[in-house]
Amino acid sequence: MEEKTPPNASQPSYPADFDLPACPEGPAPHRPQFIDPRIVEAHFAPLMKNPPSAEERWARKKDATPFTG
Repeated sequence: MEEKTPPNASQPSYPADFDLPACPEGPAPHRPQFIDPRIVEAHFAPLMKNPPSAEERWARKKDATPFTG
């Protein structure tokens, strides 16, 4: 029985090997966005409901062992 050779498609491709067309305009700058800080604060408010204090965070780490790696 003859052995099958793996197809070339399974070999990794490297970004330097890609043949990409040149972009004649170059990168387009993003237009500035002005977001109301109150909207941003309201958006993230559910994440900051009851944040632990610094003492509470250190109390969880008191029995931790240092990483020996």
